[in-house]
Amino acid sequence: MQFASWRWNRIIAFFGGAGLLVLVPWSGLSPPFSEWTVDVLLSVPFGLCVYGFTEQPRKVILLIPVGTALGIGILALYRASGFGLF
Repeated sequence: MQFASWRWNRIIAFFGGAGLLVLVPWSGLSPPFSEWTVDVLLSVPFGLCVYGFTEQPRKVILLIPVGTALGIGILALYRASGFGLF
């Protein structure tokens, strides 16, 4: 029975993340927020999906959406600065 208790956390995290990945773009968040803000917010459901697929602990999986959000934020600031290499 202990096997099922921790496995359900991962199953719920995956389906919750997948549902949010589908619902957030259709929720109408784009007009009040800029495009890069919505992209940063989408890193959270992505992290939930990764947590559902892997056997890694939560602390390790937390680094994935945080790193993704930081990368998107830094890239958005870089593009907004007008200093374009890409």
